[in-house]
Amino acid sequence: MSIKFYAHFIVEQPQPRGLEEFRGVVELDSQPRANKGLNEATRIIARNFGRAQQDVKVLQWARLH
Repeated sequence: MSIKFYAHFIVEQPQPRGLEEFRGVVELDSQPRANKGLNEATRIIARNFGRAQQDVKVLQWARLH
């Protein structure tokens, strides 16, 4: 069962693109661990963009009901 979250985040891309801002729905296969949600969101988004975790800054993260 997938769980949907709304995410608003910034990704540092290689030059010449620089910072890119994204908003949208992110689906996870399971519930993030308690107190680790934002950190896990950053890790997952970075992996999906092929970037290091420090290249991603999550601005908003909320579960959709």
